[in-house]
Amino acid sequence: MSIRERLSGNEAAAIAMKQINPDVVAAFPITPSTEIPQYFSTFVSNGKVDTEFVAVESEHSAMSACVGAEAARW
Repeated sequence: MSIRERLSGNEAAAIAMKQINPDVVAAFPITPSTEIPQYFSTFVSNGKVDTEFVAVESEHSAMSACVGAEAARW
């Protein structure tokens, strides 16, 4: 029998992001989903993903950072 681990929905979302391994994550940490970037940032700092983590100051700047990152790919 395997051991099951209980996760919050936000932690499960962060683990799903880890599996995706995005190039850039821009996060505004003052929202109801604050735990997602908190969990994900530990994966970044531990070297478990090769993601550029950008802490931003608003939802608009998060969108701008992601749009700019996508535009820079081309």
